[in-house]
Amino acid sequence: MKELINELVEKVGLTEEKATQSVETVMAFVKNKLPDGLSSQVENLFSGQFDLSSLFGGGSSKDGNDKGGSNPLSALNDFLKK
Repeated sequence: MKELINELVEKVGLTEEKATQSVETVMAFVKNKLPDGLSSQVENLFSGQFDLSSLFGGGSSKDGNDKGGSNPLSALNDFLKK
């Protein structure tokens, strides 16, 4: 979240206080639009700690290759490579 606040300060010219208020407002808006299971992850998303693959069964195997097809993101990736 701090990274986003810094971006708003540097690129938009907001004060740190206004940038923080802006990020908190956007986070609250997004949380209200998502189902309960996802809304709890919004802060992690904004802080760069959100693992999207965790929503789909834990991600790929240790070698980064999920040939089992159990991960929808891997299936999508395989489809797009065709």
